[in-house]
Amino acid sequence: MKLGDYMDKIWVDFMTQSNETLLFIFFVLANVFSIAVFSVILTLNLSTKNFETKNRYFNGLLIFQIVYFLLDILWAFGYFQIIPMDSGGLTVVRYTKMLYFIFGGFAAFCWFMYIEILMGAKFSRNKRNRLIIGIPIIISTILIIIISIITDQEKIVKNPLVSVSLMYIPGIYTVFAGIYSLYMSAKASTIVQKRRYISLGLFPFGLIIFTVLQIYLLEIPIFCLGTTFILFLLFVSKIQSQVSTDALTGINNRSALTKYIGEYTEFDCTYVLMIDVDKFKSINDNFGHVEGDRALVLLAQALKKGTEASDNKSFLARYGGDEFIIITSNEKEFEIDKYIETLHKEVANTKAKTKKYEIRVSIGYCRVHENDSILSVIENADESMYKVKAEKKKNEKNSSR
Repeated sequence: MKLGDYMDKIWVDFMTQSNETLLFIFFVLANVFSIAVFSVILTLNLSTKNFETKNRYFNGLLIFQIVYFLLDILWAFGYFQIIPMDSGGLTVVRYTKMLYFIFGGFAAFCWFMYIEILMGAKFSRNKRNRLIIGIPIIISTILIIIISIITDQEKIVKNPLVSVSLMYIPGIYTVFAGIYSLYMSAKASTIVQKRRYISLGLFPFGLIIFTVLQIYLLEIPIFCLGTTFILFLLFVSKIQSQVSTDALTGINNRSALTKYIGEYTEFDCTYVLMIDVDKFKSINDNFGHVEGDRALVLLAQALKKGTEASDNKSFLARYGGDEFIIITSNEKEFEIDKYIETLHKEVANTKAKTKKYEIRVSIGYCRVHENDSILSVIENADESMYKVKAEKKKNEKNSSR
């Protein structure tokens, strides 16, 4: 038989299958496609060797979703009656569905934790609090197991109301993460960050829509294809965000600063602040470069906290080395001296974490006037900062006499 004739025979055999068989094949292929996409994203994410807590939760989300799709395939064998739906077949579908909801719940929990840590929520910073946050999903898992055991097998397979009842708690995790992301988008300092937070906020609501549609249109793989499409877009957004983030301190980098300057909108009152660590070389020389890096991380956290204490719209970035920059704006006049005083107080608070040394900074600033170039204002702020440093050195010499 020629190859062309053989392919024609396969096509004819395929087209003569029942609609239900074709739906089953499409359902399985859609899940296989989703597994492949999630596996590629997981591999790429693991290849970065970034084992921060938030990244571990993101990887957990991917792994639980892959298992979820595998279970979806196994469930389809029962739903489309590829395997006999006798007592054995129904039992397989029952416990597949049970695991299906359990892993879906853990995926929702990982997503919630990823958002919490990404947004810098204080409560989720320690392990004990993360365990507390996980209590509802443990309760949900127990309920899923109980309901799956005591509910009639046919209802587990066919009744959408049972499916909805098993997804209440994971749904709460998902919705809260979405609302929190949208709330934080209003506080974002850059358009890139704002867009990312909005996309993170809309993801859960898209997920809920796909879940509801999937429950009532069981034969069509809406959930896996919809979830895969949205998560792929989020992964692309995540990569773009990493390009604009300083790897050490986690705040904006020079690339993000360049974008911010390009998108800058004039306010009634805007200042550029240049910040430099005093005697940073001595920290490196006396305590090592690892401790020097830690000092920069602590400083970045302190500066971020200081900027968040104000009503101003503030953009914070690492300018290079031990230099940082803040562009702070408000629609009304504000006292820059008080703003700087707040920054110094937050930096002074790092003493409790360093103990062996004290982080001190010199801050120079320059106001942005109408038609000023931001780049020229940065230069002026930099000069102001070096004047502050020179004045400190002069005072130290005079006091040592």
